[in-house]
Amino acid sequence: MQKNLILLAFVIAMAGCQTKPETEKKVNASIHVKAKTVTMKDGLSDLRYSGTVEASQTIPLTFQSTGTVEQVLVQEGDVVRKGQLLAVVNKADNQSIYNSSLATYQKAKDGYDRLKQVYDKGSLTEVKWVEMETNMKQAESQLQIAKNNLDKCNLYAPASGVVGSRNIEPGQSALSTLAPIELVKIETVLVKIAVPENEIGKIKKGLKAGFVISALGDKKFEGVITHVGVVADRFSRTYEVKIEVNNKDMEMKPGMVCDVNLALDEGSHLLVVPYQAVSVDMKGNPYVWIVNSDKRTVKKMEVKLGSVAQNGIEVLSGLVSNDLVVVEGKEKLSDDSIINL
Repeated sequence: MQKNLILLAFVIAMAGCQTKPETEKKVNASIHVKAKTVTMKDGLSDLRYSGTVEASQTIPLTFQSTGTVEQVLVQEGDVVRKGQLLAVVNKADNQSIYNSSLATYQKAKDGYDRLKQVYDKGSLTEVKWVEMETNMKQAESQLQIAKNNLDKCNLYAPASGVVGSRNIEPGQSALSTLAPIELVKIETVLVKIAVPENEIGKIKKGLKAGFVISALGDKKFEGVITHVGVVADRFSRTYEVKIEVNNKDMEMKPGMVCDVNLALDEGSHLLVVPYQAVSVDMKGNPYVWIVNSDKRTVKKMEVKLGSVAQNGIEVLSGLVSNDLVVVEGKEKLSDDSIINL
């Protein structure tokens, strides 16, 4: 027992001997850092995104009749007008049904015309005349149905536009999981961008947007925001925003990628922190090291970041103007570390 007490006392004594130099070392040591002031920026703030050109309207067309496709009269990229014939399904069966219905109708009409004269003279009973009228109407209805089915073998353009895709060839069945032909309207196009949740509050309908399309030799265009999404994507947590652009020369094609720049209104005020000051912890939360008022120690401060500004990153919360943040030497810091500016 006495031996154990002696050993415990020895360990405590050794620990005390080791602690004192470490404490003195921590007190005397300082970390050399550089710091910059958080500033408030006035004026324009640019938001930049990658966008994709889309047609203002896409119209999938499907055959209204079953059978084998006989003709496809257009190719992708063709400009078509409203009412233009685009494709034809084999009409043989429907044509036969129509011919039979037409013969039946003509027979019924001939009998109707002959008996009407007899009925008008009062020589035909009312029952017989009602029966004749019924037969006539039935034949007329059957003929109309047969004609409609025959017309459905033709696929017409419901509106003017451009053939965006052709997913059918002669000899294939008219029944398909894909729309055989898709029309797109590109006299006006939409540029779709994905906006992060920390920036969506700055986006408003009517805001002008400029963008450049590299596929067109970095040509510049300008449009207006017409759609601002209200539900975030489940995975990316971004909101869909669409910019409407006049495309009268049809040089912008759906699928083209562009660099979009949104200039916010003048008079906006942004609290900006230097890029070098921001770090990210193991949980993905951004933070900075603030120099305390004594100019000798620092503390860790989590921040909420906004958009990228010209000389730094916008800070939405966590800092105030004129805060001093560490931009160099922050790798060795911890709360209350002694620093040397």
